[in-house]
Amino acid sequence: MAVYLVYREASETPETVEYRWGDDPGALSRRVVLDPRAPTRWPTVGGEEPLMPTLVRAVVKRQRETGTWPDRGVVEH
Repeated sequence: MAVYLVYREASETPETVEYRWGDDPGALSRRVVLDPRAPTRWPTVGGEEPLMPTLVRAVVKRQRETGTWPDRGVVEH
């Protein structure tokens, strides 16, 4: 199964990092809210989305590689 997801950071605080995401760059209608202190913990918002784990893995991987939360990105498999 091919996966194409686009994401963009919507907000960042010490307690949360929110991303808007979807498969259409013009309509990022889904959202996921992560805890930056425990980024692999199940998200407080967006956990019901089937592709959410794929998105979160990509975001957290980039965060660990760069040391900062990515502003935007694309996930392709």
